[in-house]
Amino acid sequence: MKYCIYLKKTEPLVSFSSGEHIFPAGIGGIQKLPVEYVSHECNNAFSKMELEFMRDSIISIPRQFSGPGKRGNLSIKKSTKSKVSILNSLEHPDKLEFGYISLGKAFIIPQIKIDTFGACSFTADVSFGDSKTVIKNFINTIEKSKKKYIFFEGDNFKNNEFLLGIYNGKLYLGLNSKENINYFEKTMQEIISKKLLYNVDPIYKSSRLEVNQTLKMDLNIYFRVCAKIIFNYLSYIKGQEFVIRDCFDPLRNWIVNSGENEFVKLVQEKKFFKILDFPKDSHKIVIFKKGNSLMGYVSFYGETFQNKIVLCENFNESFEIKMFICDWKQRKEFSLPQFLEQINKK
Repeated sequence: MKYCIYLKKTEPLVSFSSGEHIFPAGIGGIQKLPVEYVSHECNNAFSKMELEFMRDSIISIPRQFSGPGKRGNLSIKKSTKSKVSILNSLEHPDKLEFGYISLGKAFIIPQIKIDTFGACSFTADVSFGDSKTVIKNFINTIEKSKKKYIFFEGDNFKNNEFLLGIYNGKLYLGLNSKENINYFEKTMQEIISKKLLYNVDPIYKSSRLEVNQTLKMDLNIYFRVCAKIIFNYLSYIKGQEFVIRDCFDPLRNWIVNSGENEFVKLVQEKKFFKILDFPKDSHKIVIFKKGNSLMGYVSFYGETFQNKIVLCENFNESFEIKMFICDWKQRKEFSLPQFLEQINKK
């Protein structure tokens, strides 16, 4: 039956065209719900939430160090990259550079450092290719940019120094104060017009770096995605008719429409995920009944981030404990019986 378990609507009010993953594909989820469970309209809204969940929440940290990449891809070429941020050399803490993290490794983006004394240096990670091509692309991007910068401003930059980095067509400008931007643009225009960059030897180097990242985390979105994951799993194991019951309406409406969070919180309790030697960095779900409440836990990357979720506070029937394991590194997912069976075969 085509009936959206979140909007409690069917055709023609909503449409159905794709299956919703239990765990988001971007963190390695494989198993999908039947297409008729979640409407296309909900899928679109959830995609935006999941993108913020993966890029800006606490999940983004282990994801950029361990993976997976886009849509759960394990290829190094498709690995997850952090946002461009400021990197400090541990050997020279006062030396700042723009870069990003991928699979735990720091990559320096193409960038130019200029000071008011006329000194100019160009730095780039060797992975970006031939120096002449990199510099040519750098200049072309500046000329087409229309002076739209992503600013990094603060006392960690020297007053007489500017740092300009380019990555994926975006310009990253680091300076002590935005009040100095006119001087920067004048200096940059002189460098381009005199083609001074073509005479600069790029610096390719390897050094130990410290990353300074700022997370603008929306806890509401993080918690709603956690709730959606466990609600998806409940619908997967119990079926569509089970989860469209009115007792799940408070959770359902909060997932879709937001509002006050009375359902999810980060916890330190780990008893459910310590009973077995689960795959390293796996994601897990457990659902059980406690008193008259149906509740559960969702954990990501081992037990690093564990979330307690109340699905329903007025649940008066029996419920057998259910567990789901996403071993995204091996591209496998298991119910608890399936996982135990695999262990016994070893």
